[in-house]
Amino acid sequence: MNSSGGHDLSGARAREFLETLWPTTSAADSELQRKQKIVIRCAQAAVTVMVVVPVAGALLTEAGRISAGRLTCLALASPLYILWSLYGLHEVVRLLFREPGTTGVPRPQPQAPLGAATYFAVQLTLAGLICYASGDAQEKRLAWLVLLPPVAHSLILLRWPGVVFVSLVSLAVLSGSVARWYGWGLVPGAILSFSFALIFTVIFTLLAVSSEKSRSQMERLAEELRVANHKLREYAVQAEELAATRERNRLAREIHDSLGHYLTVVNVQIEAARALWPRDPEQAQDALAKAQSFTREGLQDIRRSVATLRSPPLDNKPLVEALRQMVAESRTSGLAIELVLLGAARPLSPPVELTLYRAGQEGLTNVRKHARATQVSLVLDFQTADRVCLQVRDNGVGVAPSMSNGFGLLGLRERAQILGGEMRLLAGPQAGCTLEMVVPG
Repeated sequence: MNSSGGHDLSGARAREFLETLWPTTSAADSELQRKQKIVIRCAQAAVTVMVVVPVAGALLTEAGRISAGRLTCLALASPLYILWSLYGLHEVVRLLFREPGTTGVPRPQPQAPLGAATYFAVQLTLAGLICYASGDAQEKRLAWLVLLPPVAHSLILLRWPGVVFVSLVSLAVLSGSVARWYGWGLVPGAILSFSFALIFTVIFTLLAVSSEKSRSQMERLAEELRVANHKLREYAVQAEELAATRERNRLAREIHDSLGHYLTVVNVQIEAARALWPRDPEQAQDALAKAQSFTREGLQDIRRSVATLRSPPLDNKPLVEALRQMVAESRTSGLAIELVLLGAARPLSPPVELTLYRAGQEGLTNVRKHARATQVSLVLDFQTADRVCLQVRDNGVGVAPSMSNGFGLLGLRERAQILGGEMRLLAGPQAGCTLEMVVPG
C-alpha cells in the first residue's frame, strides 16, 4: 500500500517536472500566463541549443580525430548538463504558474535542488567537462557559452556573494580550458570576451527577475485587495443589519413610549368618566373630552413617528417646559404630582432631552398602571456639572421583580446605554418605587 503511494507520488513529480520543461497552454490561461509559458519554452530551448550547437560543431569538425575519452565525455556530460540545468529551475517555473491567493502566505523563495552548493558544483563541473572535451579548433570556442547558464541561475537562486563566487568559478573554468588548448597567451582575450557576455547575462537576468518580482508583488497586493474588499462587503452587510436592528428598536421604543403613554392617559380618563357618569355627568363629559384630546395628540405623535422616524415629542420646547406640561396633564387625571427642579437648568442635546422626557413618560405611565400611589414626584437634577438625573418617585406598592423587565423599561435601558448613561429602578414590594435615569449632559 505504501509502495503504491510512493509510486503515485513519484509519478506526479515526474509529470510536474515534464510540465515545467515545456509548459502547455490552455484556454483557461490568462494572457499573462500564455506569455510566460512562451518565454519559458524559449528559455528552455535556448539552454538546449547553447549546449547542442558547440558540441555538435566539435564533433563535426573533429570527426575521426576526437578520442574515445573525449567523445564519451561529451556524450555523457552534454545531456546531463541540459537535464541538470532544466531541473535546477523547475521549482522556479512551478512557482510562476501558482495561482495567486492559493495560500495565505507569500510565495516561497525558490531553492536549488539538493542544496545550492551541490547544484552549482555539479553544473559547473559538467560545463567544465564540455569545454575541455570540445577540442582545440577555432570553431569550438562557442563551447564557453555553457558557462553562462550557471551565472544566470545564481542570480535567481543565490544572494550576491554566491553570484560573485559562481561568476569567478566560471571565469576560472574558462581560463583553464583556454590555457589547455590554446595556451596562456589567449587567456586575457578570452576572459575579456567572456566578461562582456557575462555582463549581458547578468543585466538580462536581473531585468527578468525584477519584472517577475514586480508581477508577484502586484498579484499579492491584488489578492490582499480582493480579501479586503470581501471583508469590507461583509462588514457593510453587518453594519446595514445592525443599523436596521437599531432603527427597529428605536422605532419600537418610540411607539411604546408615545402610544403607551397616551393610551394609558386615555384609559384613565375613560374609567373616570364611567365612574362619574351616574352622579356627575358634567365632570364625566369633561373627562371624555380630555380623553378625546389625548387621543388626538397620540394619533399626531404616531403619525409623526411613522412619517419621519424622528418624531419630535418635545415640539421644540425646553425639557423643563415639556415636563411641566406632562405633570399638568397627569394632574387632570387625579394624580397628585409635583415637579422638582434641582440646580439651574441648562441646554441639553436633543438625544439627551428626548431620553429624559421618555423616562418621565414611562415612569408616570407605570405609576398609573401599577403603583396605586397617592403622591408622585418628578425630580430633574442639574446639580452635577457633567450629568443630568431624572427621578420618578412614588409612594405606591412598589414593583414586583417580574415587572421590572417590561418592554418600556428595556427601551429606557437601551436609550441610556446609547448615550453612555444608566437607568436604575429602585423598588421593592410595598416600599414605593423610584425610576432613575442618569445621562451625560
